Amino acid sequence: MILSRRTLLAALAASASGAPALAQQAPEAQLVPIELVEDSLALPSAVRLGHKHGDVIMIEYFDYNCPWCRRSAGDLPALLKAEPELTYVLVNFAVLGIPSVTAHKAALAYLQLHGPERYLDLHLALFRLRGTVDGERALKEAERLGGDRGRLEEAANGERTTQWMKDAFTLGNSLGFVATPSFLVATQSYVGGMTLAQKREAIAQARG
Repeated sequence: MILSRRTLLAALAASASGAPALAQQAPEAQLVPIELVEDSLALPSAVRLGHKHGDVIMIEYFDYNCPWCRRSAGDLPALLKAEPELTYVLVNFAVLGIPSVTAHKAALAYLQLHGPERYLDLHLALFRLRGTVDGERALKEAERLGGDRGRLEEAANGERTTQWMKDAFTLGNSLGFVATPSFLVATQSYVGGMTLAQKREAIAQARG
């Protein structure tokens, strides 16, 4: 998988130690074409959570080595509880270097083998890890949750996983997502971290 150097450096900068400043102000909303939202929902790797047919759809592009993505994952159970009519969609978006690429390959392998119903457990488990999350650590968590090591490795290194990652990366670039996490709420995009309260405000605005 070829990563855009511009995107990678921008994402690294956004996720550096200065990122908590985002807590003071939500990212600026930008209107995006509905076709790109639909393309995001059509990604085979997209994991739908919450309401199956929610009145608002929120899509998060994330990286397992992004500090703000970790905070977002920590807020996810509370968000789903507070917003029962929300459809929340996770998109694996490995932009923070080779460890992230290998971690996401392992995560997508688990998704292929065990389905979206069990994916959230792995998602939250990987964000509970401290330090760099790479393929080996992701595989260990997947094994702990019942995955078979051999089958996981085979799927992680398969063409389907590679294509899923390329498709997400291409679409993220088309959306202008130069940092993680980045969000789509209806047809508005938000590039950068958002607090739980900021997410709920964006959802309320989408409801009009």
